[in-house]
Amino acid sequence: MAKRDYQKKPFGGEPFSKFLRGVIRLLVAVFIWPFYLPRAEGSREEPSDGGCILVANHHNFFDPIFITFYFRSTRLCFIAKKELYNAKLIGRILKAFGAIPLDRSSSDMQASKLIISEIANKKIIGLFPQGTRVPIGEEISSDPHFGLIHYAIRRDIPIIPVGIDPTYRFFGRPRFVFADSILLRLKDGEKLNPDEQTMVAHDVMRRVYALAGREYPRKDNVENEKLFLRKIDVMPLCE
Repeated sequence: MAKRDYQKKPFGGEPFSKFLRGVIRLLVAVFIWPFYLPRAEGSREEPSDGGCILVANHHNFFDPIFITFYFRSTRLCFIAKKELYNAKLIGRILKAFGAIPLDRSSSDMQASKLIISEIANKKIIGLFPQGTRVPIGEEISSDPHFGLIHYAIRRDIPIIPVGIDPTYRFFGRPRFVFADSILLRLKDGEKLNPDEQTMVAHDVMRRVYALAGREYPRKDNVENEKLFLRKIDVMPLCE
């Protein structure tokens, strides 16, 4: 049997994918939304006709589902673990939403090239920099992935920060706070070495957590924030 190639350009535009997206959103509205009663706050406007990156914290399986539910853009596509595509139904649903498969066991240059090409094709790339679901309240010990954020800084690509307050329980009303889109730019003459890139990534995540009123539990927050303020300008894109 031929091996399925999930590194090809994602689906999302053909009629069956549009139908499947509608069915999934209906199922979420009828069966999942009433259980949790999630709330969306803030701006959900697309920043421009160009490509951009949506950055959020990640704590629950339903995080990307509710972001997609509230951010109704056909341009939005999340990065998903390649292993999820092994299940035929889940893989087809992910492709219907244009998800980009990523092999976390390797550098996966094919996926990286695909992500960059999708940004060039004016897609909105949904990114959880932490790479996996993080239990709320636990100290953050691992470093977030900085690659796409650094790419956005170097190429003036807009970023949409989304803070999630993950109160996932019966009638828990988890919040999804959509901030206005921004540009992150290096200040004149500044550069970031690999360690500083990681520090900037941590401060980006601290700011995302803060949108939802959550603390980013790391001991080096002050040091990371100082470096961010010294090296990075935050440029709001709202009028």
